[in-house]
Amino acid sequence: MTRYYFYFYLICMLINTIFFVPRILLAQRFDGAIMALIAAVGIGTALAVTFTKSIGRFPGKGLPEIFAGFMPLPIRTPILIFMGIMWIISGSIIIIAFSFITNRYLSPETSPQLLLICFCGICSWASTRKASSIISVTEIIILVNLPIVAFIMYKSFSQKLFDWDSVKIMTDYVFVKPSWSLLAAATYPFSGYINFAIYNRYFKELKVTHLWLVPVIGAFVLFTSIVVPIGLLGTSAVGDYLYTWISAADTLRMQYGFIERVVFLFLFIYIGFSLLFVTICWNIGIQLICGCLPDRLTKKKRSRIVTYWCIAGVNAAVTFWTGVLSNDKGMINFVKIWLNLRLGSEIALVALMAVLAWLHVSRRRNREHA
Repeated sequence: MTRYYFYFYLICMLINTIFFVPRILLAQRFDGAIMALIAAVGIGTALAVTFTKSIGRFPGKGLPEIFAGFMPLPIRTPILIFMGIMWIISGSIIIIAFSFITNRYLSPETSPQLLLICFCGICSWASTRKASSIISVTEIIILVNLPIVAFIMYKSFSQKLFDWDSVKIMTDYVFVKPSWSLLAAATYPFSGYINFAIYNRYFKELKVTHLWLVPVIGAFVLFTSIVVPIGLLGTSAVGDYLYTWISAADTLRMQYGFIERVVFLFLFIYIGFSLLFVTICWNIGIQLICGCLPDRLTKKKRSRIVTYWCIAGVNAAVTFWTGVLSNDKGMINFVKIWLNLRLGSEIALVALMAVLAWLHVSRRRNREHA
């Protein structure tokens, strides 16, 4: 059980520390980003532990089943739909961004619209698969790619041109107060635990050991995502790059490797991570929305498959249209707004789950004493 928990935690950590999170934090590196990272470790850990302990009180149940036991349909329906849309947006953001990156760095002659259609099609198909299959694929992709990610990290820190003085300069800005936007960006990589809002259904008992690894891994990955670009690109110059981690990876070479430029290895690994992350987000979003639909649309296998495909098709169409109309600047502004909303709604969800867990325990004790 513990390993699956950390798989979802790691995939969220790894995917969000190369896209918009470092870009937002590095853009305000002198205006509170370092303090935001420090605070994010405490906030993210507190939210993760509270949610994990709370949902562990409901073995084999997802949020739709939990809410059904405490809330009437008119109240739980908008909450589930809102959460489902938030999850779907988190996946759509990544797939649009990676279509831009793939077009720019791997296949500049291919139409970005064609790439986006292909990615949307793959993720739509994958997100309608059984959750047990998605969980198994997550394990395989993490175990295969994690050693390569560790190797790239090692290459980054062992690079002769890595400038530790640039990193030391940032210590002068440790005590600058962060903004809400910085906290929202810095805490997002910790959000992998919320995947168990649905995937808790597939485990008889959610008992996670070694939760102390959450802040340890989180702190290491978060600070690495900021330190490496600064050390490789420079304190001032790092703010001039659009995709800081890809530019940083492009400074690395494997002199005797079968691929000399590390950036190509880096990008191919993150294609798999990106598609997996989008699949997970869309699958959870679909199941959350289905949790408030009539039983005739979700109970029977055939009707459930049709419903899944309808929701996935709408997701893909909206994502494609958004990707066609958007650009890098527009996406980053939208992501900032979405991250601000996400942090507030995530805190509210964790607080709600803590209250429901307390009510559940109180009910059970009352029944035992009756």
